[in-house]
Amino acid sequence: MVGRIFIASDHGGFELKSVLVEWMKEFGFDVVDLGTDSLDSGDNPDYVRKLCKSILNDSSKGILSCGTGIGTAIAANRFRGVRAALCTNEFMARMSREHNDANVLCLGGRVQGDDLAIGILSTWLNTAFSKDERHIRRLGKINDSDT
Repeated sequence: MVGRIFIASDHGGFELKSVLVEWMKEFGFDVVDLGTDSLDSGDNPDYVRKLCKSILNDSSKGILSCGTGIGTAIAANRFRGVRAALCTNEFMARMSREHNDANVLCLGGRVQGDDLAIGILSTWLNTAFSKDERHIRRLGKINDSDT
């Protein structure tokens, strides 16, 4: 299963983050909430930076939420070693893990309802990387890219 999970959001994803934290704790996950702690306007790159540095230092997984999930996904993918996937359904969540070994899940607090977001999160947390040679090869190319 999954070890420690870091989670962060800006104001647009705060309410969804709160729901996801509660759900994960209910199922015994070791959750580290990196903020925000309110609906007050904040800049998502600040929270993304905290989360990405944390997961890279800890070899963990992370969950980010903003209004749409787009901003957090863009910001997170700027960090070498982070493979952030914006998922809007369970199929995308499964494929992001099986084929791309995504280590950060991005969700939109204003896009999906709580039940769908929990379904996406559950699928993402319970799906392993396939370790197929073709996917390993592709990840190697991503890791070797000079972006």
